[in-house]
Amino acid sequence: MINVGLTSVADHPELATRGNRSTFSDYAQHFPVLELDTTFYGLKPVEQVRHWQAQVPSGFQFIIKATRTMTKHEESADTVADFSKFNDMVAPLVASHQLQAVLCQFPPYFGVTAENVRYLQQLNRLLPDLPVAIEFRHPSWYLPAYRANTMALLQAAGDIHVIVDEAQTTSGSVPLVPIATNADLTMMRLHGRNPAWGQTGAKTTERTNYRYSQEELQQFGIIAQHLKSKNVTVIFNNNGGHDAAANAQSLIDLLGLDFPGLAPRQLDLF
Repeated sequence: MINVGLTSVADHPELATRGNRSTFSDYAQHFPVLELDTTFYGLKPVEQVRHWQAQVPSGFQFIIKATRTMTKHEESADTVADFSKFNDMVAPLVASHQLQAVLCQFPPYFGVTAENVRYLQQLNRLLPDLPVAIEFRHPSWYLPAYRANTMALLQAAGDIHVIVDEAQTTSGSVPLVPIATNADLTMMRLHGRNPAWGQTGAKTTERTNYRYSQEELQQFGIIAQHLKSKNVTVIFNNNGGHDAAANAQSLIDLLGLDFPGLAPRQLDLF
């Protein structure tokens, strides 16, 4: 099964039924899965997680981003406590079978080292029984000397490999490596191909400002159909110019996908 979704809930004005900010209920009329990055900046109360759940169908899936201390963007005073609080936060999603994955997106300076390998191995002990998805931003993990070992490391842990599409720049982009490491799920995250992706100081809206062509979407569709996982989730993060929702809908149409558990579509937005 192939699922398609977007990053963020509010930044899709073409989905909004009132004003310019889309809501959970707006979003859930179009896509079966959502990646939330708000948790990267800080944990949310359990009550807020339950509020998210109340606004979407029971079969709707959430991808929750690990906090910046959990993924080494910042140092933590107490790593074990950080993970414990995160586990408590996502408990309602686990109980309702709505947590598709915990997205651990590591920073561009998290390269291949013995220390970092040990940290990856520790992740699953800190997130027991949760589906852990790993996204690398440092290209060393995919160098010919390390790629096979990287995939073996993820596979041994049962981790979900996040296949990345991004602009290939001289500053050290991660290549698209269409390999599944988990039999149940593989994620594809599509960031767009704007050359500003690798520019120091570029704003996120500029870095992700890209509209995929039909030919590029067809290529992603072929990759998704041939991955060796029962489920594949394609997340569009190319939303600097608000292109993600339209691109996602185009991929759904190209692949003839249908998500019967969604709320009825009310508007022809695409």
